[in-house]
Amino acid sequence: MAITFTGPDAFKFFGFTPQATAVLQATPSLLVILLLVLLGMTALGLVAWYIHFVTNKVYYKPKPKKDAKGAPPAKKG
Repeated sequence: MAITFTGPDAFKFFGFTPQATAVLQATPSLLVILLLVLLGMTALGLVAWYIHFVTNKVYYKPKPKKDAKGAPPAKKG
């Protein structure tokens, strides 16, 4: 028996109340809008996390180069 998305049992697999199932059967675009909003919010959160991750890196100072003798270079001034 195949699962079909038509008829009175179209949205029963969600496990919603009978009133919620009736609303989804009347206007299924609400479910599509809900899923798109959740997907968009997740994507926005991932972008914010990525920006935080990239810009929160520690910036290291370059190490001073040593002379041929192995001593660090003298400071100027």
